[in-house]
Amino acid sequence: MSSAVCFPSVDWFERLANAMRKEVERFQELGTTDCTMVVKVDLGALGTRIYEIGFEGFEITEIRELSSLEQAKASHFVVEGSLEAWREMIENIRRNGAPDLEHTLNYLTLPDVPLRVSGPDQLEIDAFYRYNETIQRFFNGAAGIATRYERVAI
Repeated sequence: MSSAVCFPSVDWFERLANAMRKEVERFQELGTTDCTMVVKVDLGALGTRIYEIGFEGFEITEIRELSSLEQAKASHFVVEGSLEAWREMIENIRRNGAPDLEHTLNYLTLPDVPLRVSGPDQLEIDAFYRYNETIQRFFNGAAGIATRYERVAI
């Protein structure tokens, strides 16, 4: 494994995109994806970090950091939670190669705690559930990424 990459960061998400490219056949079996996901990470007193990730076909077309949700493309959904919630999911994936049943995106978002899905309208929120397996496999790429975490000020 290469040197540790900080989560959250554009570099970390780019590493996931690279892992996706290396296993494109695993994504092709799920069908094409057309959505924009915004990942919002609550860093406590340090504020939030927001990233936009564009999925098109079988690839990631764009990864960028946003200074506010208002900068996101009109058509998007948001997955948000505390750094600790994201860390727990990522470390579970790293330990097991994939999440156990209590650390899947579906499990973590269904009750709106510890992760929550929102969006400008229900159609965009539904895209999260429509493409859930692809998005989960995208995050499963974290199994091969040495990760360090942004420090949180309390």
